[in-house]
This record gives sequence, structure tokens and C-alpha cells, in this order.
Amino acid sequence: MILGAAYYPEHEEPAQWPIDYKKLSAAGIRQIRIAEFAWTVLEPQDGQFDWSWLDEAIETAAAHGLDVVLCTPTACPPVWLVERHPDVLPVNRSGRTVGFGARQHRSYHSANYLRYAMRIVAEMGKRYGHHPAVVAWQLDNEFGGETKYDFGACARDAFHAYLADEYGTVEELNRRWGTVFWSQRYERWDQIPLPAPIDADVTMWHHPSLELAFAKFSSLAITRFAAAQASALRPYTGDRPITTNAFMFRYGDSVSWPVLFEELDVVGMDIYSDKPHEIAFYGDACRGVLRRPFWMMEYGTGSRRLLSEMELVRDRGCSRFFLFKTKPFPWGQEQGSGAPELLTITGEPSANYGAVRDYAQAHADYIEPAVAEPSPIGLYYHFESSWSYRIAVSDRVPYPDYLVDTVYRSLYEGGLSVDLLYNASQIVDYKLIIVPLHVLHDEELEDRLLAFVHGGGRLIVTTDLFRKNRDNVFLTQVPRLYAALLGWQQPNFVPDAIAERPAGGIYAAGEYGSGSAWMIARDASAAEWRAAVASALMADQAIG
Repeated sequence: MILGAAYYPEHEEPAQWPIDYKKLSAAGIRQIRIAEFAWTVLEPQDGQFDWSWLDEAIETAAAHGLDVVLCTPTACPPVWLVERHPDVLPVNRSGRTVGFGARQHRSYHSANYLRYAMRIVAEMGKRYGHHPAVVAWQLDNEFGGETKYDFGACARDAFHAYLADEYGTVEELNRRWGTVFWSQRYERWDQIPLPAPIDADVTMWHHPSLELAFAKFSSLAITRFAAAQASALRPYTGDRPITTNAFMFRYGDSVSWPVLFEELDVVGMDIYSDKPHEIAFYGDACRGVLRRPFWMMEYGTGSRRLLSEMELVRDRGCSRFFLFKTKPFPWGQEQGSGAPELLTITGEPSANYGAVRDYAQAHADYIEPAVAEPSPIGLYYHFESSWSYRIAVSDRVPYPDYLVDTVYRSLYEGGLSVDLLYNASQIVDYKLIIVPLHVLHDEELEDRLLAFVHGGGRLIVTTDLFRKNRDNVFLTQVPRLYAALLGWQQPNFVPDAIAERPAGGIYAAGEYGSGSAWMIARDASAAEWRAAVASALMADQAIG
């Protein structure tokens, strides 16, 4: 894989650039990733652009054999924009405006923010889209990171428009949500609140259908913003790939990856972890979205096992690997003089500088990884089910953590190869499909699973499968999959809590056509997952 590093030329005097670039090049770094937080120095005043420093930084990098991945700086609106248009700032759950002074202080629903953001993106595209040293683009930084939800006036108006488009009429929304409960019927779209916390003496919460609709709306706003940036760049960038850097689910899986990367060319993400199974999970998760090699846009440089972790990521299909970062920051919220980056704060090689150089020398003959053959096992990740469980006050389940640290870990530590799946169309030539915590009913997925098992596949699901509809309302009838695949003849769903837990946590099992299915406890332990997977593997010895 090609090695890169994050570099911040705006933090250094121009005389320092060639010194740092020379050291990066000597370590085997071939690309630098720059400018994701540079809006204020690219446009110091409204409409007054200063490209001179970035021109020079890119030219100097090219002179030292470094290609550039150029980032759009939209995550950090400058203070002049915030002062001129206060509606640029989002509002948090408590009704307080997120002030200037950090990052992601922007509302995806502010027409003013969108206008200024798209302007600088287009201007960067015009100036650098065909620059020979600019080989790729990264949009923004960690969409849905610090600011996941906005409760301001712009967001409220946009949410009402979203609901009108989604439901058609208020009457249809009332019917599907069941707003007769607690006399919550609405007559107009503008009566529907945003699900900010309810300040009552006794803890109260909003309607779960409202909560899920707002989660979907919030994700969609981010993905549409990313798609709009990509569309603004493409007239100028030709076939240069465009990506962004998604972030780890344990910090919030509030943005749907399949939708985020639908209009982009390659999946990119940032990861900071010292857990091999977690690193492996995100490698498989990235590869699974577009079914092709992915890029690691930030990886912590200070790991004590950096070389083995680089190999772990590479073996899962990473084709470009960017270390974060070249040097510690002397200033700002991420300042630190002792952080073990590639270079020390004084510019000297760190301990891992040599490790990176050794890796680069050992893999000097780079070959782009081929599209991986499907693994025998597919693990289904469903963002909306995760949001449903996050919303559930009385039945909250840590969906991302459970899938990564229990379900996936049991597979990884068993030496099993896994693909992450995100939609029903990806259920193709697998031997075993695992669908944990998929609480929201999906007719297409149900049809696919029935056909998959009937054709000889093995399936493991959990006891909460398809308990709710897409509006986050509990179903009053058991879906047909239960009887067809699991032989479940009772008119009720499988109970979560019973007097005696079944052996291995398996509540139901059955055969259908040429295949078999198992239903395991929603809170199954790692040991129970290993036993269930072993049962499926024994049922089909063809799994490798």
C-alpha cells in the first residue's frame, strides 16, 4: 500500500517545508494530506482568497517527490463567516448555540453555510483540480464527528420539509407513528418538534418514531452535503478519486456509510485503536461498502505495534495508508510536545520513523490490491437498527460495541474471514450470513434471507429480528421468516427473558430448502457466538 502522512503547511514557515518534506520522502512517504482545517488562511476575508502559500506548499512537495491529497476545509468555518451569518452555527440538544472556537461549528441546514462552503470547494477545484501533484481529494473531516445533530431553526424547517416529502400528509404520519398515544396528533408540519430533551421533573422522552425520523434526517443532511461537494469538484478534477474520512462507530455511527460513499470513489476512514479485532473490523467494514480497496486516511503514528497493524490493514484491502501525523502540534486543542509522531516536535525522527522507513523499503514494489474474493461469512451491519437501539430508553442496547467487541471479535479470534454487509443486495454467494440486532423489519432483506437459506445458505439471527417496522413501531404480527426458517409456530415473538436459557443461547433452529437457520439470544456471549458459528460451520463443511 502507498504510504502517506498528514501535514499542515499553514502551521510552518515556508522555509521549513522542504526540510520536513525531505524527511517524509526519506521515510518512504509518497503522499501528504493537507488543508482540511485551512479555511481561514485560504479565505481570510469574505471572497478574498489567498492561494499563494498553498501553491508554494504543493509545488515544494512535488519537488520532493510527494503527491498531494487535497482536503476541502469546510469543517472549520472562519470567524468572519460566523459573525456575518450567525445561523451558520448549530444548536445543541440543550438549545444552546455551538459557539466559535473548536471545529464542526456548522449547521448543514444553514443556507448561508452551504453557500459559502460550496463556494470555497468550487474555487479549490478550479485552481487545483488539474494540478499534476494533486492526485486525490478528501471532503471535509470526519463527518458526523463533533456535531452529529442540529436543533436550530434552520434544522427545524428542513426537518419539516423532510417529513412532508417522506410521509406526504400529516394524516399519514399520524397513522404510521400512532400519535393518538398521549394525544400527540399533529395538524401541521410546523407543530412537530425536534427531539431535544424534555425538561420535566420526571424523566421523559420523545416519541421513538420522531427520534428515528430525526436520526435518518440528520444522516441524510450530511450525506447530501458530501455528495454536493463531490459534484462541485468533479467538473475540475477529472478522474482523480474523491473520498472522505469516516470515523469509528464507538464515537457514534450517526452517518450511514453506504449512503455517504455512494457518490464517492473510494471509502476512507480514520482509526485510533490498539485492539487487533477492532482494527480488523474496520478494515473489513471499509472494504465492504464499495467492494473494492479502501484508504486509511488517519492512523495513529505512535502505536507500539505499528508494523504488524499496517500489515493487518493492508491484508484487508487498504491501498493507501496515511499516518497522523508528521509532527506534534505546538498549539491548539491537540497540542502536545511528547506525542510520538513521525517526527518529534523539534523535527527529529521518532522511534516509529525507522519502522515506517523499513516497511516502505520492504514493500517498495507496490501493486494495487485486487478486488477481494467474497469471504465465506457475511456479517450484516444496519445503521438504522443501531439508531433505534440508541433511542430506546427502556431497552437501550450498545449496538456498535456489541457487533465489534462480541460478534465480530468471536469470528476474528476464530481465524474466520468476514465481509461486512450493509444492504440486502449484497447477500450473494456466502456460506453463512450473520444478522445480529436487526430490529427493524425490511421486506427486501426478509425475501433475500428466505431465498438465501432455501438455496443452501446458513443463517444466524438474534431474538430481536424484525420486531419493529421502519417507523420504529413494534409489529403486531410475527414476520413469515420465523415460521419458514426457524419452525417458530407461536403467534408471539421469541421472548428475550425466560426462566431457563436454552443451551448455547439458541432459541430456535430450523431447515428450509437446502439450508439451515439458527436464532441466538440477543445478548449472546462471545462463547455462545462461537458455539453457534461452529454449529453452522459443521452444517456446511465447505466453509473455509
